[in-house]
Amino acid sequence: MKKVAGLSLILVMLIVGYGWAQSTSPALYQIRTKESSVTEKRFRKILGDNYDGQDKNRQDYDDDRKRKRRQQSTGSQTENNGYGSGPNYTWPHHLIEMGIRFAPSLDVNTAQGTGTYTDFRNNGAGIRMSVGPTLDYFFFKDRYAFSTGLFYTIKRSGFQMPGSFGETRWTPGSPEKESVYNLQYLQIPATVKLFANNIGPNMRLYVQTGGLLSLKLAEKAIDQVRNGLYTAESGGNRRQYGFGDIELLLGAGVQYKINQNNAFNIGMSYQRGLINVARASELTSKNRVVALDLGFKF
Repeated sequence: MKKVAGLSLILVMLIVGYGWAQSTSPALYQIRTKESSVTEKRFRKILGDNYDGQDKNRQDYDDDRKRKRRQQSTGSQTENNGYGSGPNYTWPHHLIEMGIRFAPSLDVNTAQGTGTYTDFRNNGAGIRMSVGPTLDYFFFKDRYAFSTGLFYTIKRSGFQMPGSFGETRWTPGSPEKESVYNLQYLQIPATVKLFANNIGPNMRLYVQTGGLLSLKLAEKAIDQVRNGLYTAESGGNRRQYGFGDIELLLGAGVQYKINQNNAFNIGMSYQRGLINVARASELTSKNRVVALDLGFKF
């Protein structure tokens, strides 16, 4: 029994020593590596290249890295352009954006009269202007905004009328008279702006629709001496126009972004008056305005 126990102890020591020598000896390590490589090649030859799934995992890992790099590249390009593109619209850098608007306009009015105002008609169009601050509140990412502001607007309203208008007696063949007024309004828009995708670097289209509440501040007769409406009946002491107007607004334009905070706007808008602005019960006149909208956002 003692001999068997001694032989067992010697055998265990030899095994441990052999394992230690194999793990520390470079030559033995190379032999073991070579055997492992040969074994792996045999498995690949019999079971295929992806016998243990490592190649597939490695490919999935590489694909994920490529996908992340593409997303980062797309994000950088979007940030450089200033706007999002595609269906995943970005959130605006500022929820509220303010600006200034300057809008030269071409004004014309309708004219339809009965009774004393029979044969009234408009006498053409004139150029006027509008200026004031704007405010855009983005309620859905950077694509949809509620747009309002406060505009000081001058409109032109004019009529062509018979020569006998305002006279105490009718004179056959008297030359026609005309009347032109400047109407000063304070306008409050309540509109929605819809921004489209980029049409160029830092440039995108927008469409604007909604309404305008116009409150009249003053009316001024042009060329009072020959202004038929001003001199008729009450000698110019009577107001000829009402206190305000409600208008539909439709516009479109392009916004060019300079940086994350500033942008230029250029577009066209059409305002269609819905209320008769003439005070006389027998005269109907409504405003029509086409404007060139120039703006700067800050």
